Amino acid sequence: MKIIAKFLSIVFVSTVTFTACEKEENEPTQQQNTTSACDGGNGFCMNYGGIEKSGNASLMLLNNNKIRVYWESGSSANFEQVELDIYGLVEGDYDVNDLAIPGESAFLQYFSMAKGVVNPAYGTITVTKIDTINGLSGIFTVTMNDSTKITNGVFTNIVK
Repeated sequence: MKIIAKFLSIVFVSTVTFTACEKEENEPTQQQNTTSACDGGNGFCMNYGGIEKSGNASLMLLNNNKIRVYWESGSSANFEQVELDIYGLVEGDYDVNDLAIPGESAFLQYFSMAKGVVNPAYGTITVTKIDTINGLSGIFTVTMNDSTKITNGVFTNIVK
């Protein structure tokens, strides 16, 4: 009788343990927050050749319906900047090139004290929001003429 009782208690414990494990696996798991500095929360960010760069940027309205998002960081030997020019005032995609075609083109220039000026080879800038109060927002991906890739480019609510 003791053997049967022991056997039944082992079966019961095994069943409860298996059921408990099964329930844990079926319960929804919470997603971890995987946002990076390059989510636009700082206003401007990009991954430049594998290095995330972010911070505040400003908006400039230039002649001939051109918008510039201007970002800079560092000082002296560590100074760097980006001038992202959009030749239009509407939401949509702009091809990155040096043609300056109104309503179609954009341009992105990177400068650092270490590398000097680096111009774009090709890419796309997508303006997702133009709002006179809350600012300009969009995304961009560009390959520079030195083959450096800019990915995860985001600008969010950039104002003058």
